[in-house]
Amino acid sequence: MKVNSQLKSGLKYTILKGDSLSKIANKFYGNGELWNSIYHYKNNFKIIGDNPNIIYPGVKIDLWNSV
Repeated sequence: MKVNSQLKSGLKYTILKGDSLSKIANKFYGNGELWNSIYHYKNNFKIIGDNPNIIYPGVKIDLWNSV
């Protein structure tokens, strides 16, 4: 599923120890396969860096409202 860039944003999520993008996607959207959409949403890929498998606690990323 590709995320429409027109979706309402406004959610900031602070990465916790033990998180992965797939865990975050499952928690917020009920689908861990949306991890790539989170990575490419807004500037998250710039914040996270070149390797989406390595994320650090305390880093804030943008999420979209699922409603």
